[in-house]
Amino acid sequence: MEQAFDESTVALTLRQGLEKGYWTLENLDTPSSGWQLCERQWRKHVLNLNSTHRMHRNLLRNEEDTDMF
Repeated sequence: MEQAFDESTVALTLRQGLEKGYWTLENLDTPSSGWQLCERQWRKHVLNLNSTHRMHRNLLRNEEDTDMF
């Protein structure tokens, strides 16, 4: 099965929004309120046995940038 969104296409869209001033790089470091709500609900769910949920990450940051945190 093919993925619904290609990661490089999403990163390009985020970069274009960054250039147009829709958001800053720091805004993308913080999960949205919708993401945080889903995360809280996911953690409460009875079938959450394996903790396979993906953590939030900024697609425009390189791994070298995130190593410093």
